[in-house]
Amino acid sequence: MLDTSVLITALRSSSGAAAENVRLALVGELTILMDYKLACEYRDVAFRPEQMSASGKTEDEIALVLDMLEAVAEPVEIVMRHRPLSQDANDDMVLEVAINGSADAIVTNNSKHFQAAAQRFDLKVLTPAELLTKLRLRS
Repeated sequence: MLDTSVLITALRSSSGAAAENVRLALVGELTILMDYKLACEYRDVAFRPEQMSASGKTEDEIALVLDMLEAVAEPVEIVMRHRPLSQDANDDMVLEVAINGSADAIVTNNSKHFQAAAQRFDLKVLTPAELLTKLRLRS
């Protein structure tokens, strides 16, 4: 389960851990979960002028990445709502997708925002680098 912060970091830099997380998802080595609201959140944030400027990518390039992620993502239907879980409604949205999709972990650059709620549902919270370490240890 990729938080929006990971996607935005990946769009801004193609050489970091977040970009590798996205690449692994695109090639099918990492399953990501997504619902309609999360897909809209990804698009809303990615297409903000300041994000586009920071990424150095065109609208078409960003749209292609988002289209490909949506194509490979496992769709999640939100059956059970658990709000409020955190102080940020967007974090609640990510948590609900993770909970309803039985995610193994939430991958985020904002671990502290998710820790308390994730513990209640036995979800791991990992940074992009921590996820890569875990994946390497499995190999």
